[in-house]
Amino acid sequence: MLLTVETLSQFLFQLPGGILADRLGRRKVIILSSVIGIGSPLIYLAATHWTHLIPALILGSMGMLSMPARNALIAESLPRERRGAGFAAISTVNKIPRIFTSLLGGILMDYFGVYQGVRMVLLASVVVSILSAFLFWRYITETLDQAVIKERRAAPGGIGSLRELGSMPRNVWVMTIVAGLSAFAVRITFSFTVIYAVEVIGLTKTEYGAIGTAVSLVSTFLTFPGGMLADRIGKKTTIVVSRVLSAFSTLGITYAGDFWELGAVRLLGGIASGMGGTFMRVRGGPVWTALVADVTPPESRGRMMGMMGTVVSLVSTPGAWVGGYLYGNVSPASPFQANFLLNMLGTVIFILLLKPPKRGEEGESRRDD
Repeated sequence: MLLTVETLSQFLFQLPGGILADRLGRRKVIILSSVIGIGSPLIYLAATHWTHLIPALILGSMGMLSMPARNALIAESLPRERRGAGFAAISTVNKIPRIFTSLLGGILMDYFGVYQGVRMVLLASVVVSILSAFLFWRYITETLDQAVIKERRAAPGGIGSLRELGSMPRNVWVMTIVAGLSAFAVRITFSFTVIYAVEVIGLTKTEYGAIGTAVSLVSTFLTFPGGMLADRIGKKTTIVVSRVLSAFSTLGITYAGDFWELGAVRLLGGIASGMGGTFMRVRGGPVWTALVADVTPPESRGRMMGMMGTVVSLVSTPGAWVGGYLYGNVSPASPFQANFLLNMLGTVIFILLLKPPKRGEEGESRRDD
């Protein structure tokens, strides 16, 4: 239920975030979102009942306000022929802390207990969130032309941008459908992977954290080469390979019987993540995000990215509930099997229907015929 609230919140904030990114500029939306996000860990720390977590989840989901603005700002800061490597470089930096935090989190939970361990992590999160907001304010520069911002501010209303949903290019719709299937699949298994590892396979939290560290190392090490590979051989090809490896990694969890077997199949997922075409909740990897930037028109990139995120969040909302039902009423392995089937279906749709823009094209300013 809580994860459903979180996903619904993400659904509500992405489209307004995209509209604001195109009307006010990328920088202001990113700073505003980061400041609001500081409240989420503070509420978690003060919570004494599960219902208190709802406002914390909503504030955390308000971080989605900035996702279209961030992706648009990065895309506009990079030449199109280097977007794969550029998004991958940023993703690599983002992944570096996970190398340490996954194992550290497992050790903290085993040593201090789940309650105290989580509180320690939340306190650290507050400090990091404040630092992030300051760095965004101090160093980010606007990439959207000021004349465009003034024109958008003068335009009447903002909800009228919803009409652009019908003019989204075909490639954007294809990627939105595939992303929706992928995000739904991720939601089915996201909350139950560690439970499966501990309750079914029999790992300790520290052992699972060690696997997470190894996966993060592999993923981080491969992310930048994966982005460069995508720029060289094509983003579509790289994404297809990444998605197939990820799907078989998820299915492989159900065949793992000990620490080493689970580690092996999770490392396959780390390779897939490093190639940049997989999904984490509603967010695609760097190569996926770079391709989204390629197929969206520059003049409405923020809004279209927001619309895509809104549709993906809406579609994936029931995923956590479906995963919980399958895990408790069918079998612990069934959420992972469903994830595999949905991701393979999405990959087939992606292969058959997506037509990457030709070299030199910057998005698509009209709907495909």
